[in-house]
Amino acid sequence: MTTETQTQTETLPLDINDPRFHRTFTYTLPPSSDHSNTLPSLYKLTYADFGYRNETHPDQERVVLFSPPLMGSRLLFATKDALAKRHRIRVISVDRPGFGGSEQVPAAGRLALWRETIPALLTHLSIPHLHAILSHSAGTLYALDLLHHLFPANPPTNPHQGINTILSPDPSNPTLLALGAPWILPAHTGAMAPALLKMLPAGLVSRADAVGRMANSAAAGVGVSAGVVGRLGGLVAGNGDGERETQKEDAKEEDRVWPSVMKQIYTEGVPGLSEDALLVLHKGAGMDSAAGWGGWGDYDTLVPALVEGLRRAGRRLRVEVRYAETDVLTGNGGVEGKGAKWFDGCWRDSVGRDGDDQVVVFGSRTVEGADHDGVWGLRWGAVQEVFGIVGGV
Repeated sequence: MTTETQTQTETLPLDINDPRFHRTFTYTLPPSSDHSNTLPSLYKLTYADFGYRNETHPDQERVVLFSPPLMGSRLLFATKDALAKRHRIRVISVDRPGFGGSEQVPAAGRLALWRETIPALLTHLSIPHLHAILSHSAGTLYALDLLHHLFPANPPTNPHQGINTILSPDPSNPTLLALGAPWILPAHTGAMAPALLKMLPAGLVSRADAVGRMANSAAAGVGVSAGVVGRLGGLVAGNGDGERETQKEDAKEEDRVWPSVMKQIYTEGVPGLSEDALLVLHKGAGMDSAAGWGGWGDYDTLVPALVEGLRRAGRRLRVEVRYAETDVLTGNGGVEGKGAKWFDGCWRDSVGRDGDDQVVVFGSRTVEGADHDGVWGLRWGAVQEVFGIVGGV
């Protein structure tokens, strides 16, 4: 049983009060759910559904799921509305627990909740599969955990957890996984800010939502991950002609409305920021550093398992990683940085040689000029590139 309502807000630039940005979905966990003992029986989440729509011919919509950064708000991608329409892309952006109207869930249960509710929401919206999953920073954990659990050792008991709900069945046109400035543990990056943060007691990290209010939320981009981590760690984060002109104008508009978007996000509430900070650092009650995220450990164990699962299921995946040129969380240097080389290696060691039968096609590059929070900012062109791939233009 599901219900859908609209959340009312005051008028903001970009018409952020548009009902498309304020939808609510109530999910009832089935008795057979693998997580019925740890998740609420009725769970309410808020989401945005914007960009291109064609209700007469929905098959013409290219659907992208946005997995937000440490600031896990659905509104962070709202500034991409016009761009999405130009590429005939429909964007589904979901508030993580403790953001907007999504109910709070402790760190230990957040990944399980995401992989439980996202397929159910897509089914509710009659979306047959995703053309792309686009994540930013901490959103990488949620995106990869969702994909990893599509291939369990035993068939899922939850009817919404089918592979077809997420991945394209067409091997010639696989679902795209676009990872922007992926979160990487400091042990692999050598970056000082997250290393200092990991040394802090869980009680202090759990105040990240309050600390986040001090971050530079007016900066262009789609997150405040670096700002929050920098302040918690006691550091400050560093920072065709027609198409280029359009990109420039889009970026100016994004800069103009960004402070209002962030104001709305904080007005709605961001207590989930604290729990996500605990999650990404393996801290807090119920978190087992040895077991890692979602029971799968770290990326170097997840990626091989994901590749093998795809191979068994006869599915393919295209993976594109975009690293910021300067990044206080994963280290500077883009693809040449220590963290980026380690993360890329997790994929390249698993996907094998190029070929038509390759289940994962992998690529990565540096977004020149971008910092961690701004890697998907409209001024840098990376999101336009990804939308061009998804939209086929």
